[in-house]
Amino acid sequence: MNYLNKIYLWILKNYIKVISFLLVIGLAYGIYLYFYFMAQKKDQEAGDLFLNFYNSYSTSDFNDQEYKTVIDEISQIDIASIYLVMLRSIYAAESVESNDLQKALTELSSAREILSSKGSEFNFLKEIIDLRMVNIFIDLEDLDRANNILENTFTTYQTNKLILQGDILAKEKKFDESKQKYIDAAELSENETQKNLINLKISTLTD
Repeated sequence: MNYLNKIYLWILKNYIKVISFLLVIGLAYGIYLYFYFMAQKKDQEAGDLFLNFYNSYSTSDFNDQEYKTVIDEISQIDIASIYLVMLRSIYAAESVESNDLQKALTELSSAREILSSKGSEFNFLKEIIDLRMVNIFIDLEDLDRANNILENTFTTYQTNKLILQGDILAKEKKFDESKQKYIDAAELSENETQKNLINLKISTLTD
């Protein structure tokens, strides 16, 4: 009881400090809530713009002008929005389809730059972007740049990384090393279709 009385007396003597402290805590929490809900609102707005574009894209041909408009609108909301990564990935895929590999690389590089500011929860997306870039560099016969990207750590798509390393070694006619990469990938893979593809690659290796 004595202890409680001491606290009570201290509060009475220092009530201005106590009130100021509580106001600061309340203000800080209020600011946190404000920015949290603003971020949620921005994310919702960007998500709606992306979904509208995606729904339109999935039912008709890719529209360059509509793409640029949506990119600009989302960039004004949040220049580091994850939806910009998804949009640029879609455009990169379209560019590959039309054989504009340099444009695809530009889009994927922009997506990669955005992801570099994100946390580990987006590592799987970073890996997907890296793998797509590697595929393009292999098509362009730029094996050094492909290998540079494959030096990154892959967790979710380690099997795909091994397959691509095998592809590069096969192009370099290092067939024994290539085969080992494919074997490592097959042992790691849990997908039967992927395993069959790997075994096919192994069977086509020739000295």
